Amino acid sequence: MGDAKVVQAQLEDLNKVKTLLFETAKWLNDKGSTQWAGLLKGEDVHNIQEAIKRKEVYLVYHSDFLVGTFALWSKQTAWDEDFWGRDSTNDVLYLHRLALSEGEHGKNTGNLLLDKAKEVARLEKKSGLRLDCVASNRYLNAFYKNNEFNQVGSVEQYDNGEDLQDYHLYFWENK
Repeated sequence: MGDAKVVQAQLEDLNKVKTLLFETAKWLNDKGSTQWAGLLKGEDVHNIQEAIKRKEVYLVYHSDFLVGTFALWSKQTAWDEDFWGRDSTNDVLYLHRLALSEGEHGKNTGNLLLDKAKEVARLEKKSGLRLDCVASNRYLNAFYKNNEFNQVGSVEQYDNGEDLQDYHLYFWENK
């Protein structure tokens, strides 16, 4: 996927981003996961519209076809602070809402999105990327580990607003 490009989402891209998030939430639900279940009910705890305004949401295109999206927070959200503790260094980016277009699962597109997120971290001279992942989702945990993310911690029985879940914390170091 050498001709892939990453661009910052604009407000006119909001519906595209919401569609990608909804499709991924539905895909997760079809696989038996409750992860992102709020999106299926129209809830947006990460306020993607405001994140787009802050220039923290990215779209990834391959041959002019939208293949996915992700968000990179430079400042911690309350969620990130709960998981990682307070960090005012602004030296890392927090990866959230990585989502693939319908039909892109199983095509290494997720790897491409992570590569593009790493590219943004390098360009912004950040020391790395942090993310959290539901501990029970073995597929996603293996996916992050296979993409150079190291598990650096866990949070048990976190109240995510829907239920209590365990989470794994991952870090990719920009070397």
